[in-house]
Amino acid sequence: MGELFNTNSEDLLRRRINPTSLRICQKIGWLFLRPILKFFIHYRFLSNCDIKDLQSPLILVSNHLSYLDPPILGTVLPFGSPVYPVYFITKDTLMTTPVLGGFLKVLGALRAWRGEGLKKSLEAPKEVLQNSCSIVFFPQGKRYPFEEFKLEQGRPGAAFLALETGKPILPAAILGLANFSWKNFFLRRYRVKVIIGQPFLLAEKLAQNYTPQNIEVGTQIIMREIQKLMQ
Repeated sequence: MGELFNTNSEDLLRRRINPTSLRICQKIGWLFLRPILKFFIHYRFLSNCDIKDLQSPLILVSNHLSYLDPPILGTVLPFGSPVYPVYFITKDTLMTTPVLGGFLKVLGALRAWRGEGLKKSLEAPKEVLQNSCSIVFFPQGKRYPFEEFKLEQGRPGAAFLALETGKPILPAAILGLANFSWKNFFLRRYRVKVIIGQPFLLAEKLAQNYTPQNIEVGTQIIMREIQKLMQ
């Protein structure tokens, strides 16, 4: 599977992604967004690991309920955590929108390149991990308005990337944002809980050495780890 990625990651990172600037932007964003989110959605988090000891790079995987999920996951770690900067995958239509796309890129957004194949979609995420930065993946691939989470909803990108790079996965679950609306947000009707699980290496959870044929098994393992946190 190594032949899937044949780019010079350090050169691409310098040209397209600036971790130092992003770390500064996310620190500033953390100071503004965390108190805002705490006020409007009363969000709190529980952790099954010592989040102060987490180190980058990590592949942070979570269920996907709303547009608030990236900023929620982007502020759930302590200020100045070594895990930052954290990049995240964003749908193509948002990234190609004038002004908005540029703004999202400054905040760490990477284009999904949906329909272009895994090589194109995972090129930038692999660069991120190879350069000791972290990335957020939503294995469901899209938002689900209800807190509906099924193993068969999982897509292979996160598993493929974890097995290709050997980087640890950190599962998380977001609860309390079903049927999200901005009206209910500003009326402070949500009570959101974020649960952080234990980091793990996907290859160690597989019964055998991985092949392209058991990427599906790896995807189900990731989905199952998220599902455990939702129960």
